[in-house]
Amino acid sequence: AVGGAVVGGAAGGIIGAMTESGVPESDAHVYAEGVRRGGTMVIARVEDDLVPDAEQILKQYNSVDIAHRRTEYEAGGWTGFDPTDEVYTGDDLESARGRRNV
Repeated sequence: AVGGAVVGGAAGGIIGAMTESGVPESDAHVYAEGVRRGGTMVIARVEDDLVPDAEQILKQYNSVDIAHRRTEYEAGGWTGFDPTDEVYTGDDLESARGRRNV
């Protein structure tokens, strides 16, 4: 439960930081949920002319399509990030990854 509170608090702070930087709140909730579920979020500020390079690097390392991930979460009943939800356990993570690889 303490781990959930720590991650929940961190993810809640992530939402505020992202929305203050211009990320739509609905997307920020999906990103925070991904962190709660054991994902890693990478943020990069790059010059406009380097955006294609940055996007290519992220794709090369299997970045997540936010729209697809939102659909996946919603199909499982998710309606939005809740900082009081429990952090995923190792078993939860393996189960979720297994469903994606089927």
